[in-house]
Formats: sequence, C-alpha cells, structure tokens
Amino acid sequence: MKTHANKSKFLSSASLTLLASMVVMTPIAASAAVLGEITVTAYKRETLIQDTSVSVTAFSGEQIRNLGFTNSIDIVNQTPGLTFGTPTAEGNNASLTLRGVGLNDFNDNNEGPVAVYVDETYMSALSGVTFQLFDLERVEVLRGPQGTLYGRNTTGGIVKFVTKKPTEEFEAYGEFTYGSNDQKKWEVAAGGAITDNVMVRASVAGNKFDGYVKNLNPGFKDPNDTDNLAGRVQVLFEPDETFSVLVNVHASEDDSLAGSWQHQATFADASGVSLALPDSVDFYATCAGCDAFGYKDTDGSPWKGSYDRNGGLKIENRGASATVNWDLTDTLTLTSVSAYEKFERFFEEDTEQSPFPLINPTFSAEIDQFTQELRIAQEGERLRWTGGFYFFDQEVDGSPDLDTTGLGFVNIDVEYKQETTSWSLFGQTEFDLTEQLTLIGGLRFTKENKELNYLSTDISGCCGPVGFVFNKATNGGLAEQKTDNVTGRIGIDFRPNEDTLLYATVSRGTKSAGFNTGILDSSGVFGSNVPGEIPYKEETLTSYEAGFKATLLDGRARINAAGFYYDYEDFQAFTFEGLSQVIVNADAKVIGAEAEVTLNPVDGLDMLFGISYLPKAEAKNVADSLGVPRDRRMVLAPKVQLNGLVRYEHELDDMGSIAFQVDASYQNKTFFDIQNHPVSSENGYDVWNFRATYYSPDRRWELGGFVQNAFEEEYKVYTFDFTGFFGFNQQAFGRPRWWGVRAAAHL
Repeated sequence: MKTHANKSKFLSSASLTLLASMVVMTPIAASAAVLGEITVTAYKRETLIQDTSVSVTAFSGEQIRNLGFTNSIDIVNQTPGLTFGTPTAEGNNASLTLRGVGLNDFNDNNEGPVAVYVDETYMSALSGVTFQLFDLERVEVLRGPQGTLYGRNTTGGIVKFVTKKPTEEFEAYGEFTYGSNDQKKWEVAAGGAITDNVMVRASVAGNKFDGYVKNLNPGFKDPNDTDNLAGRVQVLFEPDETFSVLVNVHASEDDSLAGSWQHQATFADASGVSLALPDSVDFYATCAGCDAFGYKDTDGSPWKGSYDRNGGLKIENRGASATVNWDLTDTLTLTSVSAYEKFERFFEEDTEQSPFPLINPTFSAEIDQFTQELRIAQEGERLRWTGGFYFFDQEVDGSPDLDTTGLGFVNIDVEYKQETTSWSLFGQTEFDLTEQLTLIGGLRFTKENKELNYLSTDISGCCGPVGFVFNKATNGGLAEQKTDNVTGRIGIDFRPNEDTLLYATVSRGTKSAGFNTGILDSSGVFGSNVPGEIPYKEETLTSYEAGFKATLLDGRARINAAGFYYDYEDFQAFTFEGLSQVIVNADAKVIGAEAEVTLNPVDGLDMLFGISYLPKAEAKNVADSLGVPRDRRMVLAPKVQLNGLVRYEHELDDMGSIAFQVDASYQNKTFFDIQNHPVSSENGYDVWNFRATYYSPDRRWELGGFVQNAFEEEYKVYTFDFTGFFGFNQQAFGRPRWWGVRAAAHL
C-alpha cells in the first residue's frame, strides 16, 4: 500500500466527521434564498421528498453531472447506507447492498434484494445493474422493504433511475470529457414537438478508455478498460389532456476486457481461518510466500499484474416499454406499463491471476423478461389510494464453464435453464385523519412459480463421472419452487407544522426463493453437492422504522433522519462449499440509522452531508469451514459510512460564473465474505474528489476539470477467497487517481 495515500486517512475522515457535526449544530443566518424542492415517486405518484414518509436519497440530473457520476454504481459515493461489491470485477455483475441487506452471489439466475428500476421497468438481471448514466431527470434511492407498491425482491430497498422525457419545447445538449487512460466520454440529446400531439426525445452516449491495470505479461493487453455505447428514443403521444402514451426503445453494449483481480497468497490456520501468507513462509512446499501453484505477485501495486488471458467482457441490453396514462376523472387515473428486456453477458476470467493458463472459467447467459403492471390511483382531498396488478415472466439460459485442463484436471461444461412466472395484487391507502395526522396502509399478495433444469458434465474425461443433473424428471418437486406470500406496510405520519414530518412504519418485504447453480458436482472429485441443497427458501424481512424530515432556517437547511430495526427470517447468505457457490438460509438482525443534511448557508454555497450507522448487522449460525455454526457480520455492511459535498459558485459580474466543488466519502471496515476471514475484508478508507467548472453568462455552455480519488487511495472493493483449494485470495481494487476535462453546450 502507498503510504502517501494512507497517512492522511485518519485526518481526512475525522475532518469529514467534524465538519458534518458542525453543520448540524451551528446556527446559520437565514435569508430569502431557499433550497429547491425535490420531487420523488416513492408512492408511484409525484410527491415532495419532505412529505414522503420513506427514507429517500435523491439526485437531480444536474447534481449527477456535478458529482461526476459516470455509471449507475457511482451513486453509492453520496448515498448513506448504500454499498456495492463487484464479485466478478469492474463492470460485471454488481452486488448492491442497502442498510446491510444484499446478496453477493454472481450467478446469472439470481436477483438482488435491492431492486433496480429504470423509469418504471424492473431490471431483473444482475448484468443489468451496471450501466452508463446519461440524459437523466433524477435518481431515487428508497431504503427499507418496499413490499407493497413494488413487491418483487425489494427487501433492501429500491434504486430508481428516471430518464428525461419528451417535452413540447425544443431542447438539446452535448458534452464531451477527456480523461485519464485516454478516456473519451460523450453524450448528446435532443427533443421537442414534431406535431401538436407528438413529442420525441433521442439521446446517445459513449464512454471508452484504456485499461488502468498494467499487464506485465508480454503479449497480453491491459485489463480493466471500458468501451460502452448506449442509446434511447422516447416518443410521447398526447391526443388530449387526459390521455398519453409514452414509448421507450433503448439499447446498450459494453465490449471490453474483463476486470482483473490482484493475487494474494494465503493459508488457513488450524481453525480454518484464511490469513495472508508471509513472504518468508513456504506453506505449500512450492516457494516462500507462494500459493499452491508456486506463484506470488511481486509487483507491489494494486494496478499491475501478470495475466495470461485477454478475457472478454461483453454485456448487451435491448428493451422497449409502453406507458399509458388515462385520466378517467379529475381525480382518478389508470396506468399501464408494459416492458420487455433482454440481457446477454459473456465473461472470461483469469481466476488465479498468474501468467500461467491454470484456471479459466467462462460465464455466459441470456436473460429475457416481460413485465406488465396495471394500476389505478385516486387523489382526493383526504384520501389517496393506489391499487393494481403486476405480472413478471423471466427465462434465464446460463452456461458457466470451468477449464482447469492446465492443471491436468476437469473441464466442466454447464447448461441450465430457469423459468420464473410471478403475479401480484397490491394496494395502498393514505387517509388524513386530521390536518396533522395521516394513516398509511397497504398489502400485496404474490404468487410465484420457478423451475430449474440443470446439467453439468466434465468434457475432458480426465476424472471419471464428474457432473450433476437436476430437473423435475430426476428430482421431482425439488426442481420447482412454488411460493405465495403477503407483504405490506402500515404507518402513521404526523406533521406538527408545515416544515416538519414525523413518521413511524412497520413494513414487510420478501426476496424470491431460488436455486443454486454455478459449477456443481456430486461425484466427490470436484465437489460434493447434493440435490437437497440446490433449492433455497425465500427470505422475509420485517422492518420497524421511525424518522423525521425537517426544513429549517427559512428554507436554507434540511435534516432528514431515520432509525430502524430489521428482523430477518431465512436471509439468503452466500458462501462457498469447496469451489461451488452456495446460498444458505439463516436468520439475521440489523439495527441502524442514517441522517442527511442539506444546507445553503449563503447564496452560492451548497453543502450536503450524510451518515449511516449500523452497530448490528448479524447473520445467525452460519457454518464455518469446519462446519461449526457461528454468528457473522453481514457482507458489505460497514458500521460507519460518511459522505459530504461542499460546492461554491461565484458570479463573475457579466462574465458568467465559476464553481468549485469538493466531495468525499468514508467507510470503516467491511467484509466481502460471510465467513468474515481477515483476508476477505477492507479496513476503513476515504476517497476525495475535486471539481471546478466555468459557466457562460447565459449558462448555455460550460468548461471544467476534475480529479477523482485525488490522493490515490488504495482500497479493495471485493475479494474472493480460494485459500482452501489453491492458497490464494482474489482482490479487486477501486480505480487509481483519475483526472479529466469536460465541455458541455446547451440549446
């Protein structure tokens, strides 16, 4: 690790904590300026964030640009309680975790418990979670179970990306960024009315840069590059003021080299705990400090390595949706959302991160989904309600293969198909008991059927009958999951005055039951999987939450805070059994709180601060490598997270204005594996970013520059522990320092 990045860690994180505390406690003189109102759609209708009794973080499109968010995962940097991991390296299937609730399984047939929506379409594929951000209206992060209005796989919460829609007025913009590693990022969008009743908006974006990890193995390329292209066309048809149809057609593609891991030689002690192997110890009788294959990484950098495979990473998404809104009366609206999405992923990995062709897995999958929601909503003077029907149909065709013929071992070929059909009925009501008191209640009934047909075989023929067969013909009801459940919410809102909201809720959410896939073997040669461990149960989370939202100092400050207790039944915990990825059910408890402060102390100065505190995030009785049940800290659930932003814009008389911005994030120790081994963790770290932008007097064009990870902090974003079999640990690190310049023009 580089000492120049770490020596300021305590100082910078302590400064961020102190600054946040001072902001909360120090009075600020009021003036005529007020913070802009933020609209969210947590209730599937537009409400002001300060009037919504859900813990929400929201970013406008302008904030997203000012923060330099490039892809969907970047929002974690300024969202209290939200973390992520990259179980198969950067740009690949991502694991979002909210308030400690997440799943770090990377199999394509699984879905995360933090649901991602683009507009009103649920993105079921893990490969569809990471995508380029462009032409957005806003992003909303809803914390806690959203089991009533959204339902499917929302035990942790929801991340919603809302795109800009067509308007009557002509709008257009373009921007270009040039940055580190020959980065060329661009986006353009234009839209307006083409007839009195038809409006259109088209947008396209690209992002390309060279690999930022140096491959020291001659003849091979530098990994961790990006080559993204995405586009979207939306057509809005409004024949009159009561009826509209919005059609959205979109596509994206990432065609790059796969992110590469760093190599760490490890060993297990007598209790089965994985530890870093000292350079002087020849544990495997290969060489001092080496893994079981006789290799160790000696380059001393988290952004260098010796890799023998130009592993490809290709992720494609094609989709279309149609949203119909029909105002049946002045207060009654019927909405229909029909959507189809197709995801394809191909990924080649150099597992042992060495210059030798030893362990080469390849993952490919094709995922098709169709969703249909039909709902009706009414807004009265004291009563507001929403009810509806939701249908989900998904087919996953997966083929994770493992080639270990370089070791003289198996070459396992896997083919599986998983089919899921689910439907729900839901409703939520808000009733004003008095001008100050509102009662909110909702229920959702869901019925789901999921079936798996799985086959793995060893095509090398080296080791006998290696493989696994699992389907209804061979395993009967084990290969089919039939579930139904009731989720919902009950809460009360109290408004002591127009600037304050107090609320308390009890809510319940579920995540679907499923099947373990990956590389399975029942022969005992590669693994010892048994049919009974392939299916796992749905998880259920009951949340007890209380919070407040306050606007202070004549509109110059907002403070939003919440505390919660989660009672988790059958939490889906991911672990390894040998080399097979396995999800097991375990009970869990989570206790925590978060707070966000937004300030405008003087004209031109904006400050945002957030904190998340998780004193308890514990999975119960998870078996360790020796089969002993132990309580474990949940994955990607740091006890403390801090984020902050300070931005000042200064007017240059009639010459425009210039803005300076600093933003930072901090988190303390986190684990990447439910076993909580020392090698599967990252200690506390902070990342600082700086940005400056000049705006023309009419704000039609702007120029700026930025530096991200300015102090080049070296921090892990994920690990995978292969100590038990091969004596090494995979480590994925965040990006190094990244600079860039940006130009934008608006019409």
